[in-house]
Amino acid sequence: MRLNQTIITLIISIFVISCSATPGDAAYRGGHPVQAANLYMQGAKLGDSDAALKLARMISESEVSISQYGSATKWLKRSCELKNNAGCHNLALVYEYGENGENKEYTKAQGYYLLAAEKGYMQSQYNLGTLYSNQYLDDNVEGLKWILLSQKFAKKCSEEPLCNWVLQDPPGHRAMLENRMTEKQILKSHKEVDEWKSK
Repeated sequence: MRLNQTIITLIISIFVISCSATPGDAAYRGGHPVQAANLYMQGAKLGDSDAALKLARMISESEVSISQYGSATKWLKRSCELKNNAGCHNLALVYEYGENGENKEYTKAQGYYLLAAEKGYMQSQYNLGTLYSNQYLDDNVEGLKWILLSQKFAKKCSEEPLCNWVLQDPPGHRAMLENRMTEKQILKSHKEVDEWKSK
């Protein structure tokens, strides 16, 4: 499970870095991490959520110093506060797995996943469902709802590896949930998916 989460985080990070032009990107690509980090930090302070996310990644991968730029968690929080789904998702990962010097706190992880999941962020929907399937949270109907929603979104991009992975669900989270549920509970989850609207 840990390997799968690392792969998902890596794919998200690569996608975020390659898809947006944030001041600091040219410096980063040019092999100037300190200059890039300075520009990302300046952008993050001015409200650029992608800059905050990129700075957090650089700090967590030890490309720049925590003592100079602060913790990766601080910048993920900033990115999430600025309504960046990937920022909220990665912040949830920090609390789910106890990364960046933080303790495992499943309730915090749930809250941050929920912020992105409610806006239709597939990765957070899936991971939120896994918190229930792994019984860190206790509501099988809610857990199955999030797994089903993530798979609904994944159908739209099934040719992409991450989407295909969510559809295939190799760890079997959907089955784990369904095996603990009554038919009535399963139908309730499906009904909630049909009625769900992004916030």
